[in-house]
Amino acid sequence: MKKRRRTFEICMTGITATLIACNGPAESKKPNIVVILADDMGWGDINANGNDLISTPVLNRLKSESLSFDRFYVCPLSAPTRAEMLTGRYFLRTGVSSVTRGYENMRTDEITIAEVLKNNGYTTGCFGKWHNGRYYPQHPNRQGFDEFVGFPVGHLGYYFDAFYLHNDEEKQSEGYASDYFTAKALDFIERNKDNSFLCYIPYNVPHSPFQVPSGYFEKYMAGLDSTLASVYGMVENMDENIGKILGKLDELELAENTIVIFLSDNGPNTERYNGGMKGRKGSVDEGGVRVPFYIKWPGKIRAGVKQQLAQDIDIMPTLLGLCGIKYDPLKSIDGKDLSPLINGKGEEFDRLIFSRQGNQVLKNCNSSVRNDRYRLVLTLRDTMLYDLKSDPGQKNDLFSKGSDIGNSLLAKLVNHNTELISAYEPVTTIEAGFAEEKSFTLPVQDAVLSGKIKYSSIHPNQSHTENWIQNGDSISWTLNINTSAVYKAELQYGCPESETGSVFILRSGSSEVSFIINKPFDSQILPDRDYVKRSESVERTWTWMTAGNLELRAGSERITLILKEKKKLDAGLIKSVRLTEVNPVPVPPYPKSQIISGMDIDWTNHRRHAQGSDNFQLTWADDDHQYGIWGDGDGFAATNGKYRVSMGVARIEEIEND
Repeated sequence: MKKRRRTFEICMTGITATLIACNGPAESKKPNIVVILADDMGWGDINANGNDLISTPVLNRLKSESLSFDRFYVCPLSAPTRAEMLTGRYFLRTGVSSVTRGYENMRTDEITIAEVLKNNGYTTGCFGKWHNGRYYPQHPNRQGFDEFVGFPVGHLGYYFDAFYLHNDEEKQSEGYASDYFTAKALDFIERNKDNSFLCYIPYNVPHSPFQVPSGYFEKYMAGLDSTLASVYGMVENMDENIGKILGKLDELELAENTIVIFLSDNGPNTERYNGGMKGRKGSVDEGGVRVPFYIKWPGKIRAGVKQQLAQDIDIMPTLLGLCGIKYDPLKSIDGKDLSPLINGKGEEFDRLIFSRQGNQVLKNCNSSVRNDRYRLVLTLRDTMLYDLKSDPGQKNDLFSKGSDIGNSLLAKLVNHNTELISAYEPVTTIEAGFAEEKSFTLPVQDAVLSGKIKYSSIHPNQSHTENWIQNGDSISWTLNINTSAVYKAELQYGCPESETGSVFILRSGSSEVSFIINKPFDSQILPDRDYVKRSESVERTWTWMTAGNLELRAGSERITLILKEKKKLDAGLIKSVRLTEVNPVPVPPYPKSQIISGMDIDWTNHRRHAQGSDNFQLTWADDDHQYGIWGDGDGFAATNGKYRVSMGVARIEEIEND
């Protein structure tokens, strides 16, 4: 008896065995891609854009060597822009609606450009600020990036010698954040010079807190206030680091086959020069959403300036078009492929650019829409229309004059908002307890606080809790646990010796553990490197203690930390809870595979052979064939005899008996 094996590869993405099309690696080497994203940098924070106060020689040169889209638009805030850029879809469609408390989480069944490129032979890396989900399934490694060094949330509290994730492992860095991320990106480029790669460098500057190496700050203090000196110093440092990246591409002779993109994630985070535009970060006016955008590919893209309206949702389809990668998406792409225009084979066209704030409650968010000439702005109180050709600073409201264009734009904006809001589904529940997940950490910023407990800042990101002064007060997290297990629970805390002795309870739906903070740890505020007084929480030193073992059952869970008995005036400061599976189940190294299309499977009579949570094996048989699936998906569940895989990449092997 002879066996003939045919291998098919599919991608499971949250619906019953629906397949997406995506070509495998091509024989010729595809162009490398480097995407550099600034954080809270305005259009006016570049010397070449008319700002004589700042020095940005590298960005000036990049602009002159690139095709610049002079009217390029992003979202008013960070996480929404990143979700749109990565998926080509409006951010509310991806599950993202804001920047913290879980509203920054992108759904795991969204297909990112990193996933598509990876399945076309690219090696992918992300170095810097992620801000589209901190938990296991939303982590960059599960969203298409082979390597990740950085922080997953929207705010970093300290820019020197900070702790970052290296894939799933936390390590302390050395030096300044932008310098560190650049070094990791350079190493990635060096190691992957012989393979097509995507190197995504989302810097975290000039976002606050305003920390920068002293030499950059002092340069700008000779005539500017401390805020501007900090911002411009941070940008100049980033400019120098971008020069190192471009230099590495030249050194390795990769520049001719590398597409380089530079942009920012929203408008400026303070009042400063921005070309006379109205609005800043958080605003849906021109200044809050218009940013620099440069794209360079020597010998392939002619340098110059385009007035074509463009936005972040265009990046994914445009890059795939430039790389010659065909992609048949599962979910509709909102962005437009601008590669014909970039290649000189297409004409400029008018379109609508929709913008909306990234806040809760959705119906209260300001929004706007613009075409080639007009911008209409809709708030809870007003509707305003501006002619941007004659009034680029948006000083003269024309809506009250009853123009047809104003009513037309308003109707389209209202319809757009209604469509997105009605279909919005947040993903704020914490997903945890996966087979390959060694441990997971629950920061207090994602908890619900009760009683007199409060955050250390008005901004939950990077905050800790304090004011544990009342028995019965608690904080709690809502989770969905993938696999039942017993976990070792640890508390990250600070407590001076004078306050030790308080009794806590850590409780899940099926068990609880009582423990006492009896070991003192004097939590110290890190050395003050701020040049501007911060509104964020200060960063401190912390320690860990073991609380005991806690059982978590698969499905919906609530973990609650309760102050049972306060010993003295205050029970301490609490930062997070970490849970590590006591006896992790070994996961076999099932192979990962590529994505192809063109297969329809009748799942009715398939028999489950074995089920893991993140890795799984599934076999079934009919009269003629024996089948098997192995993969790294998010498990599967049986409903009326049919199996469903929620995410991941799987391989089907069909074995025919001859």
